[in-house]
Amino acid sequence: MNNSLIELDERKNKIAEKLSSQYAVNLISIEEYERLVEYSQKIETESELRILEKIVNERNVTETNREKKPLPQEIDKEYTNILSSRSISGPMISGTITNILGDTKITLTEDDLINDETTLHISSILGSINIRLSGNINVICNAIPILGEVSNKFKKGNGYGKNLIIKGTVLLGDIKIRNS
Repeated sequence: MNNSLIELDERKNKIAEKLSSQYAVNLISIEEYERLVEYSQKIETESELRILEKIVNERNVTETNREKKPLPQEIDKEYTNILSSRSISGPMISGTITNILGDTKITLTEDDLINDETTLHISSILGSINIRLSGNINVICNAIPILGEVSNKFKKGNGYGKNLIIKGTVLLGDIKIRNS
């Protein structure tokens, strides 16, 4: 009886290690990692453990057999735009955008957001920032307008999506978030 309990604990630890390495290489989110590790520790039967092992192992096989795209060099981006216009697009983990007396256009798809959560830090003075989005993206806009405007008219598609968090300040300017 004790040997079977020890074996179950060892298998639970192996599952936790696999989940940890899947999280480390960005195959699963932190929420999924925590949920599955917590669930694995509550398992008491052999059949439940086999099911969880199958789920974890299948994900590993599927992800390792799939061709992986190399990540771009600059995915944590910083842009400054003064008295000009600029267009921004492409893969991103987070971004810092400073716009002074200019016009900045940002175009992002769900695939451009590398992580489940991407944050844009925006500072705009006497300028306009237009953000065009497509895909299943949840937009959380915490930008503060001071004698300006922040409008979010993005309509996301159906299903679970990634989060785009927009933080910052707009002084005598505007931020417009729309579908592309």
